[in-house]
Amino acid sequence: MDKYLIVHYGELGLKGGNKGYFQNTLKKNLMAAVREIGVKSQIQYLLGRFIVKLPADLDETVIIGAVSGVPGIVNFLIAHRVDLDFDKISKKLVELLPRDLIVDQGFETFCVRVKRSQDKLPFERMKSERDFGAVLLKADIALSVKMKDPDFLVSIECFADKAYIAFGKYDGVGGLPVGTGGRVICLLSSGFDSPVAAFSMMKRGAKVDFVHFSGQPYSKKDEEEQVKKLVKILVRYEGGAKLFIVPFGDIQKKISTNLDVPAKLRVILYRRLMFKIAEKIAKYGKTKALVTGESFGQVASQTLNNMAVVDEVTDMLVFRPLIGMDKTEIIDKSREIGTHDISALPCTDTCSLFMPSNPEVSGKMYEVLEAEGHIDFDGFVKKAFDEREVLKF
Repeated sequence: MDKYLIVHYGELGLKGGNKGYFQNTLKKNLMAAVREIGVKSQIQYLLGRFIVKLPADLDETVIIGAVSGVPGIVNFLIAHRVDLDFDKISKKLVELLPRDLIVDQGFETFCVRVKRSQDKLPFERMKSERDFGAVLLKADIALSVKMKDPDFLVSIECFADKAYIAFGKYDGVGGLPVGTGGRVICLLSSGFDSPVAAFSMMKRGAKVDFVHFSGQPYSKKDEEEQVKKLVKILVRYEGGAKLFIVPFGDIQKKISTNLDVPAKLRVILYRRLMFKIAEKIAKYGKTKALVTGESFGQVASQTLNNMAVVDEVTDMLVFRPLIGMDKTEIIDKSREIGTHDISALPCTDTCSLFMPSNPEVSGKMYEVLEAEGHIDFDGFVKKAFDEREVLKF
């Protein structure tokens, strides 16, 4: 029997006159994802959904893994097509019922949902939900009916003179298709915060590249390796990216040993240099904004005054998508997107190098500019930019 992927989107359906642009971008991203797993059939658009015919022997877990990571998709079904006839649908429901799954998962409740996307059905929709449920009960589904939040959902979507039967519905990322929101560059460390910030921007339609400030030769090599692993996870959501690795350890060392630079201002100077270097890389690549994993008040560099002082160094827009999240929320999100286990590994990262014991929490612009006058700020930026390494994923 033919098997189909049915994909539903969410908020892009509200885009009015621009809806077609968002639909086409999502279609392109979805096609790239399914091509990666060997699906060669074309994607159809019918009545507010995308439909893809699937190879009969393709493992459903592979399909779920590929499609669940495409931003813009709210949910999707893996369905079997049958003629739009009550008796034929009933017969296939019983024939296809995944009894082993029901037992293995310990399900106790179920319900049937019939979705109509055409003016007429050969049966009444709400009554048919009860009737199809009765068919399954008669077939000894061994579950009780629960209309709200059942353990086991049977979906029947009816459109284009066919019915599509699915057992279960899978969540997508939601949000907007990657590529509809322009290109940004994210300052990426090996920690929890910045990977989640990058994902948050992808979910809003941004195409994200990355810049990592390496503490080499004063940090361990595993820092860079962990960052590369994080990028490999994150590109699953956007289908490719560039990673710029910038040598920063020597710059930090020179600032930390400069006796004319107050120790309490080092962190602010590090951040201003990072922003300026990232800005230079972004402008070179025609990228429109910077992204950081900063959360309001989390550490000394993320106080209101210090963020204002750091932002002054760049004329680019700076996005901080995690600004109102606490650490627990961020870590929970890292688990959802798959970056947690890498970020949790022990690592000496750049941010912890040459840190003062009492960093400034309320920097004053005149003091920071005075301190910068004692370092070769522009020279540091040029050297770091010229020595950057570019990796493609």
